[in-house]
Amino acid sequence: MDDLLARVERHVRAHLDEDIGRIQTLIRQPSISSENRGIRETATMLYNDFQALGCREARIFETPGHPIVYGHLDAGAPKTLIAYFMYDTEAILEDQPWIAPPLAGNLVDFPPFGRCIVGRGAINTKGPMGAFLNAARAIQAVGGPLPVNLKFVAEGEEELGSWNLGEFIRKNATMLAADALLFPMPRQEADGRVTVALGSRRGVIFELECNGELWGRGPAKFGIHSGNRSLVDSPVSRLIEAVASMATDNGNRVLIDGFYDGALPPDAEQNELLDRLATQWNEEAFRGKLGVHGLIDGLHGRAALQRLMFTPELNIRGFHGGDVRPGDVTVSMAVLPHRAVAKMSVSLVPNMNKEDVANKIRAHLDRHGYRDVKMTLRPGTTTEPGSWGRVSVKDDIVAALLATYERFGVAPEIWPISPGGWPGHLFQKYLGTSLVAGGVGHGGRAHSPNEYLVVDGNDRVKGLVDCEVGFAATMQAFARR
Repeated sequence: MDDLLARVERHVRAHLDEDIGRIQTLIRQPSISSENRGIRETATMLYNDFQALGCREARIFETPGHPIVYGHLDAGAPKTLIAYFMYDTEAILEDQPWIAPPLAGNLVDFPPFGRCIVGRGAINTKGPMGAFLNAARAIQAVGGPLPVNLKFVAEGEEELGSWNLGEFIRKNATMLAADALLFPMPRQEADGRVTVALGSRRGVIFELECNGELWGRGPAKFGIHSGNRSLVDSPVSRLIEAVASMATDNGNRVLIDGFYDGALPPDAEQNELLDRLATQWNEEAFRGKLGVHGLIDGLHGRAALQRLMFTPELNIRGFHGGDVRPGDVTVSMAVLPHRAVAKMSVSLVPNMNKEDVANKIRAHLDRHGYRDVKMTLRPGTTTEPGSWGRVSVKDDIVAALLATYERFGVAPEIWPISPGGWPGHLFQKYLGTSLVAGGVGHGGRAHSPNEYLVVDGNDRVKGLVDCEVGFAATMQAFARR
């Protein structure tokens, strides 16, 4: 191991309790963006952390929503790396069964990983954010200097769709100029495998609503007794029909005119990556992790992977109206609802445009007689119509991350595009920077109870020491390319 990394590892091992404590402090500070809970306090905490690290410039930028925290740590290095953070978390629901208080950040024995930090944000993404900052501190503590200059961008709206991040980047493109972007994130699965995704997707998120007032039929103001159904139309049934008109084959084939237009098939490099990935992919483990018995249309192997990454999809996230109380069939109200709402989304692939797809959905509804069905888009759909990003496997930041995995004996699966999304594409759009997310280590249960970040590790996944040393290794490898 290089002398710098050896010194960093010794320092991290000697100060592991302090590093754990800093991550716990971040988790103990609530930052639930959907509730605007603790957001301002967390932004101030990060601002102070950036200043303490020696950022010559640290600022809290106001936006129409939650603030963005910026810091510039100038090491006088030839290359500059943006470290993208999200400091907001999902909500904590009352009925979630946590094994430890979700805002305590307790150390819990979590078989088979040994000690883990458990709490909201442990993996998504206060734990990784804290680990990266710990890595930068460790380099400084052992005599540094940092191998790259760092520009920190921490947003508080990722869980809301990064409504204001794009405009912030556009307005501050000169200040944010950098050679590449890294989203620090331990990406090992429980069995030790790790994926590297070379692109990011986003989506169109919207609601459809049918109500008696807008329709001019059915109950107009409130639900009525279901005995009147023989003479009174049902807004719930109408919304079901409207949604059903948009797709067929269990929703697997979208019927909206022009929906698939613009979707790019994999190029030569991506086809090569798909061929290689098909030999590595553990489909059984994938299905087991998701808890599904089979895949769409009985697909397997490479065909399944290509559909997962390169086929846009229409999804019903939820449907509600009328009596939605918990309980079995005995808990039922004789009601004809006046209103129903479908929460929906479209997962886009390159080269699709969010605004264009949203317009096609609206046109489909109008053309099929559902002009009264109200469509509400999540903010940002029309102001940030771009929806994806991609980078070559040969790019310097990707090569630096792959070198880190090789150093730690981890063989990565390289995915042309992530099935999910994160807002890295906005940096690529406005700054032209390449981007990648990754790191050694493991955590899990994001958005779920008992969210965790591994501290000790086992013979398959790395612990927090290697996670932090790995971030330092990625910075060094990028600087040397």
